[in-house]
Amino acid sequence: MGLFDWMKPRRRTLGPTPEGLYGELPRGAHWVGGADPAGPPQHFTPTSEALVFDIAEWKWDAQLWIAATATLAGDTAGFGLVLGLSDGSHTDAVEVWEHKGRAGPALKERQEWTIPRGHPTREMALVSHGEQTTRVLRRLEQCFGYEPHPHSALPDKTAVICELVILRGVINPGEGRFTARMKGVFPDKDGWPYGEFFLNVNSVRKQIWVSEKSGDYRSVILNRISHPGGAT
Repeated sequence: MGLFDWMKPRRRTLGPTPEGLYGELPRGAHWVGGADPAGPPQHFTPTSEALVFDIAEWKWDAQLWIAATATLAGDTAGFGLVLGLSDGSHTDAVEVWEHKGRAGPALKERQEWTIPRGHPTREMALVSHGEQTTRVLRRLEQCFGYEPHPHSALPDKTAVICELVILRGVINPGEGRFTARMKGVFPDKDGWPYGEFFLNVNSVRKQIWVSEKSGDYRSVILNRISHPGGAT
């Protein structure tokens, strides 16, 4: 390290820091849009428009298994989540683009990093809990202003494969801390249209909550968890 190296701007990487921090912000910047997921866990709470669930079961092993439940209209509603975890050899990467005037967007750099052991990869499965997930479906239809569908959610234990993108948070397997705001993505695949939603996890408060990314994805979300739907 040179004498004046400390004066040079530190290059921000888009992967997690050694402390498990995701979404490192530039100096002087602040997280907007609610409480900072990387801040005190007791302050990272759902906003009024979110659909909130308690973490009923939590198993952080070779995969992260989560059962989320809530009481809706007096009945238990819920679903399951399975997150793929790195064994320390998985990698991830992002491309950073910049606009070059009339030339259009140009690739500035590609950052790649090793996903730490026990941290999520981009693989996620939404798992139906049968009738409990049908109650979630009915509530989403109500929230979205849709008439109830005549069919139920996907059969019990049926999974829909999604992609998971961590936006900001702190993940520390050794301490059992997983407080993060993430984006779930339904890929444009096998004739199914593309869709996104926000997924928030606070293992300290034992809560999960979901909210919509855009009203344009409402029908996609409902169709993917409905029966007949996008089972994988």
